[in-house]
Amino acid sequence: MRTRDLPPEAPGHYRESHPHPYYIPEKLPVSSPIEIDDELTATISDATFQLGRIDGISPTVDFSPVLYTSLLRLEAVETAEIEGADVEMDEVYAYHTRGKSGNTGSVSRDLQEVLNAEQALRDGFDAIRRGESISLPLLKSLHDTLLEGVRNEGDVVGGWRDSDVHIPSPRRSQSPFVPPPATSVPELMESLEAYIQMGGEYHPLVDLAIIHYQFETIHPCSDGNGRLGRILIVLQLHEAGYLSDPYLYPSAYFNRNKQEYVEKMRAVSEEGTWRDWIAFFIKGIEEQARDSYERTFKLIELRREYEERYPNQKTSHKLARNLFELPYFTANDITQQFNVSQQTVYNAIEEVEAEGLVVEVTGQQRNREYKAVDIFDILERPTATTN
Repeated sequence: MRTRDLPPEAPGHYRESHPHPYYIPEKLPVSSPIEIDDELTATISDATFQLGRIDGISPTVDFSPVLYTSLLRLEAVETAEIEGADVEMDEVYAYHTRGKSGNTGSVSRDLQEVLNAEQALRDGFDAIRRGESISLPLLKSLHDTLLEGVRNEGDVVGGWRDSDVHIPSPRRSQSPFVPPPATSVPELMESLEAYIQMGGEYHPLVDLAIIHYQFETIHPCSDGNGRLGRILIVLQLHEAGYLSDPYLYPSAYFNRNKQEYVEKMRAVSEEGTWRDWIAFFIKGIEEQARDSYERTFKLIELRREYEERYPNQKTSHKLARNLFELPYFTANDITQQFNVSQQTVYNAIEEVEAEGLVVEVTGQQRNREYKAVDIFDILERPTATTN
């Protein structure tokens, strides 16, 4: 498709290049008004309600730091998986558990991508909490973190790309999408920064969808655009007052709907169909907020169940209740936590293992590691979707 084929509603134009034309998005704000009809208004209300539920329940959880860490790691795993990484939650917990003893061993590229995503999310949230605004220097710093130890030859890290990129279409019959040339990126990103900092023009969730589209269409980095763009979503939700902590993992929704995600953004570029993209995007926020709430509620119920089943102060009962603080652990972790002998700890682990509360995951006779079965079942269960 060339410039002459685009309707007036399209928020950009094609510029000839070989073998495929560049797409140049217009600077924000969007020049054509976006219609917010009753159905879209209802979608916005549903998402706002679900965000309020998760942000309301989370501070009441007495194992909040573990919940915060677990959901943050879910987002890190999902966002890396979209880019092709194959990592299980167990691997992430194992790395951090071994890190306490300085024995992390070698780290695969896939795992490093997840660890980088986790660190970038933490760094971004910490920056906003300190009063920093969402800015280009912050995004560049987070990009540097995302690609540490996993950069490809020729990648620009911590800055905007200096070469052109081509994004393959999910449909074979469609030509690749070519974002604007590298020379156009700085000006477009400065415009995007200004729009974010002025507070946008629509409902915050609508502006979130607009900004995500614009960021991914500019495609400012040589690698890591998707990961950085999804971190930006969570930071904006926090800055807008929807999330006190990163209890939302939007990457899971985009991971489930990869083709629709790409096609709806391209339809905005070529047809100006903002409404369909915005509805799709906000539905994802609603689904993931609801899912976070349901996981959190199930963990709270499980905690109450354990407190009733294991009420006394014997070490195995204390260990069962403590699984919400240490869902992945070694015998040394428990020894230090309870300040008891190793033999007492081994006996306690054997008891909760027999109860089916934990399972040993290494298959080794030494340096054994355990994970809490019921807790990980809740964290790792597939997301339920709504129609």
